[in-house]
Amino acid sequence: MRVLVALLALLGSGGASAQDDAFDFEGLPPGPGQEETYYNCVACHSMKLVTQQRLTRESWDEVLDWMVDEQEMEPMEPELRIIVLDYLAAHYGWSENAAN
Repeated sequence: MRVLVALLALLGSGGASAQDDAFDFEGLPPGPGQEETYYNCVACHSMKLVTQQRLTRESWDEVLDWMVDEQEMEPMEPELRIIVLDYLAAHYGWSENAAN
């Protein structure tokens, strides 16, 4: 009976929302493109490889080309690539302030 009550409470609260809230995308800052960036990057490597970088948007674009050409990454659809590049440039872009 307790299991049934717990299950009903979970379903009534929107399912696994508490678990979803606890998922932090390996520390990626929230914002448009967070989820798309996370799932496209962790398919091949840790997010630490991404978060330690500070690259210009142009350099991120070149890295994506390199991963397709040299690392056998599947090319992203153009719309998705723009979303991921926007996110990377906004949160892991190079700037004079980031260099200090």
